[in-house]
Amino acid sequence: MRGVKLGRSGGWLLGGTLATSLGGGMQTLAAGKLLYDETGSIAAFGIVLIVEQLLTFTVPLVAGPWVDRGDPRRICTAIELARGTALVAIGCVMLSGPSPLGWIMAMSLCIKAGQPFYRGAMFSMAPAAVPGAALGTFNAYSNIAQQGGALLGAAVAGVIIQGWGASACFLVTGAGFLLSGLAIAAARMPRPEAEPAAGKGASAGWGPVVALLRTERGFARHLLLGTADNIAVVLFNLLLFALVARHFGGSAYWLSAMDCAFAVGAICAAPALGPLETRLGPKGAVRAGLAGQALCFAALAAGPGGPVVTGLALVLGACNTVSWTTVTTALQLRAGKAVRGRIGTARNLVTAGVSAALVPLVSRLEQRSLASALLAGAVVVAAYVLLAGAVAGDREAPGEDGAARQDGTTRNETSGDEKEVTAT
Repeated sequence: MRGVKLGRSGGWLLGGTLATSLGGGMQTLAAGKLLYDETGSIAAFGIVLIVEQLLTFTVPLVAGPWVDRGDPRRICTAIELARGTALVAIGCVMLSGPSPLGWIMAMSLCIKAGQPFYRGAMFSMAPAAVPGAALGTFNAYSNIAQQGGALLGAAVAGVIIQGWGASACFLVTGAGFLLSGLAIAAARMPRPEAEPAAGKGASAGWGPVVALLRTERGFARHLLLGTADNIAVVLFNLLLFALVARHFGGSAYWLSAMDCAFAVGAICAAPALGPLETRLGPKGAVRAGLAGQALCFAALAAGPGGPVVTGLALVLGACNTVSWTTVTTALQLRAGKAVRGRIGTARNLVTAGVSAALVPLVSRLEQRSLASALLAGAVVVAAYVLLAGAVAGDREAPGEDGAARQDGTTRNETSGDEKEVTAT
């Protein structure tokens, strides 16, 4: 990845990703810690996760077409500033001591309502922010920024929770969103041509995506594969509090340490991604990353000692980076410029559906046995390994030159005079 220039706009987008990841990582830890301490179970946190995912079943229907028809940079900036302002206000109220569940739910709704717009815009902007040949490198650095933000957020969260309580973390969360909005606003990219409205209603404008899923062989499988690493992170976050309670007595410091281990693994793996793809190929790298995550969940279920648990979290983060970066880059290129925002939100919609089905099941299993819940996570990720094998068998699979060109157009699309859209 040496010698690849990401450009000024790419740098600002990476800065925004770092800031928003710092805030989001702190919010997840603080919310989970508050609820687990009050109930002694991950069930309450599971309810919050379900509500968050259910919200994403409706918002993406509006978010995807809106991003593709408008200016993703402006949309992303507005969403981040609005979320930051709301979180700071709620954090101030929570410091006065109201019941945490209602306010945590309110914060989750604020964050999740804006997330489809944010993620769709970021997915769309990346190919416009950096040269085509540098897109994979940008995604690798973007993952470093995400995990670096989570790492910093987790480290700060442990100190704040121990010293001032979890509620104080929410103020810093809001500040992270505000900084992210300012960074994205500083990026300068061509404004895309507006797409004319197609019909009325929340789902208007999804026709091209439906046609793409129906006509391009294997694209639906590729889209589903793009949810794999996000699902693995959801399961790890869900079970993290129970793991820390079992092995480290529920210490907030060890909660941060475990989250940091995952982030450190992800950061360390990013520079090695290029040589790994050269050795294994994109398809092999995806399958190796997913298989590594499945093995980590299975090893955690075996009940190793505390130091080994931390090491497994580090390996899990590294494997997650390998498969996530490769699949995301291939999906961005394969989607083409005209529908990237909708494909980004569609991927989030599918992730929400899979999460809504898995979280209640894994939560119930954890109440009976943490090992059973971890084994369930291993089985889920292993199923994605099989899916990756099916996607690799498609003629237009990730890594095939025929699936997408480096300019971001599909085989049926020419660049013409259509402007690229902006994204993170």
